[in-house]
Formats: sequence, C-alpha cells, structure tokens
Amino acid sequence: MKVAALDLGSNSFLCLIVEGDKSGIKKVLSDQVKVVRLGQGVDKTGSFHPDALKRAKECLTEFKKEIDRHNVDRILAMATSAARDAKNGSELFKIGEDIGIPIEIIPGSDEARITFAGSTEGNLKGDENVIVIDVGGGSTEFIVGNRSKLHFAKSLDVGCVRMTEKFITAQPLSESEKQAVENSVDIALDSILSEVQKYPATDVLAVAGTPSAIAAAEIGKFDAEKVHGFILDQGKLQKWCDILASTSVQEKIEKYKIESGRADVLFVGATILHRFLLKMNKPAMKVSIKGVRYGVALEVLRR
Repeated sequence: MKVAALDLGSNSFLCLIVEGDKSGIKKVLSDQVKVVRLGQGVDKTGSFHPDALKRAKECLTEFKKEIDRHNVDRILAMATSAARDAKNGSELFKIGEDIGIPIEIIPGSDEARITFAGSTEGNLKGDENVIVIDVGGGSTEFIVGNRSKLHFAKSLDVGCVRMTEKFITAQPLSESEKQAVENSVDIALDSILSEVQKYPATDVLAVAGTPSAIAAAEIGKFDAEKVHGFILDQGKLQKWCDILASTSVQEKIEKYKIESGRADVLFVGATILHRFLLKMNKPAMKVSIKGVRYGVALEVLRR
C-alpha cells in the first residue's frame, strides 16, 4: 500500500510518501518539508494569521501534486499545537478538504505514541529506554519509552516560534532577551526533570527541524545521510547557541546556510536542546530526521 503522511506543525509542514503494510514502512518514495510558519501570531491573537493560512494553502497544493504523482492509496494529515490553539482552526480543515487532504487533530492521548513510534522507527534496539525531544513551533514534546512501553510524555509550551515572538525583538540578541529565553526554558524543563530522570535512558534522540538544521550547519550543508545519526554534544550546542545569539538573521542565512524560514527561530530551538542536556547531565544527543510524519505513516498502514 502507498500512503501519504503529513505533519502540519506550527513552523513546518512535512509530507512523507511511503510504501508499506501492517508490519511497517518498506520504502520511502518522497519526503518533503516546507517552512510555513502556521503558528505566526497564534500565541498573541489566538487565531491563524491570514498570511499563514495563505502559505498553508500554497504548501498543501504543492504537496497534493506530489501525492497525485505517486497514486497513493491513502492520505492522512495530522495537525498539532497551533491547530489546537487557534480559534479559527476550522479554516485550516476547510483548506485541506478543498484540496483533497483530510486533516485530523492528533488526540492528546495518541500524540506521544505517534511521535515516539515515528521518531524511533529503525532506531530502537532491545528494551533500552530512549528519550525523544521534538522541538516544534508552538510546543516541545518530551517522551521516554522503549520498544514495548511509553513511561512518560509531556508537551511543554516552549516552542521556537512561540518563544521567539514572546521574547526576541531583534537579532543579534540583547543579553537580557537571551537570559529571558534561557530562564523561561529552564522553568519549563524543571517541571518535568524529576519524572524524566525516573527512567534511565541510553540515548537522547532529537527530532524535527531544529536539530537537523544545527547538524546541517555544523556539516556545512544538509545531507540526509550525514544529518541522520549526527551527534550533537554539549560543546557543539553551546557553540551554536552563542553563534545564533550573536548574529543577525541575514548572517545566519548567508554565512551558516540556515534556511530563511528557520533562521530567526533557531536560537530558541538550540537553547531548548542545550539546556535539556545540561539539566539531565547527558553528554550528547543523536539527531533523527524522522518524526511525527513517520508515526502518521505507520498509523495509516496499521489502520
């Protein structure tokens, strides 16, 4: 069976087309990502901005062309944080309906399971615990589990778009704004630390655009094979937090080859990852280019 699985996040939209069956994914046919910034202003206004909905429509129209090209059997798009928070969320569902892409909100009870399954696809060995961190635009998910069980899952309202809009007025950052981001992240992390530490984990797996963008900047370009499995240690993350805080958005794009839709929010994402390693006293985390879209694909294949 061919399925198209879409992850409609607060910052990025992703579209994965795979072949597979109930036992899992056999072959990846297409994997696309586009920064849409759906969560623009949602934290302040409670609604999707008209420009964000326009970008969403353009992106989904492009994705539908790719889906049609592959003659898929089933399509499912899943939306998370921003769509839950927005008063005019129905407008997004209407766009999907008009284009022919059914959109579902991931129920809170399923979100962790789908995220964990997608993020760890092909990464789990034995029954060792793994911590998954998924930095989104509106929120960040923290999940601890193994092949047979999820021990802990929590979504914190520290997303890279939400926090950038809340605390950052100019880049390079002022020391006070940098400090405000760090303090806010620390307070959020402190609320889950004791729970996460109850379940000793062998690996920390960082998924989504933030760790991939930092790994790509470290390598010098995005190369999926090199980015997947890339090790980000405390030193590398500290270095990138410093670089991202002390450069303009244009410098980030031109000098460090960070894509324009991510350059302005990457400092917050890097800070979340770095502060987590510090607080957990973990030396490093591993980057995974997989994530929710893989979990959605597995979900469709098993339905």
